[in-house]
Amino acid sequence: MIGWVFFRAATLTSAAGFLSALFGARPVQTTPYTVSWYLTSELWLALIFGVVGSTPWVPTLASSIQRRQRPWVFATTEALSVAALIALLVVSIMQVAAGTYNPFIYFQF
Repeated sequence: MIGWVFFRAATLTSAAGFLSALFGARPVQTTPYTVSWYLTSELWLALIFGVVGSTPWVPTLASSIQRRQRPWVFATTEALSVAALIALLVVSIMQVAAGTYNPFIYFQF
C-alpha cells in the first residue's frame, strides 16, 4: 500500500501527506459525496433491469408456451430472447467504451 502512494501523489510533499493520513498522524478529510450522489438515474435503470432480468419470468413464459404446444411461438420467443441478450451486450460494450478514459500511466514520469 505504501508503494502505491508514490504513484498516486503528484509531488513528494503530497505523498508525505498521504502517508501521514494513512498512519493516523493527521485527521482524514471526509469526502463531500453522499449516497445520493452515486444513485443516478442511470444506476436506478440498471438496477431495475437487473432485478427484472434475474427473475425467472422468461423460463416460466417459455414453459407455458411449450405446454400449449405451439412450437413456432416457442422458437420465436427463443430467437427474441437471444436477440435481446445480444443487443444488451452491444449496448453494454458501447457504454463501457464511451465512458472510459485511460491516460498514459507513465506520462508524469
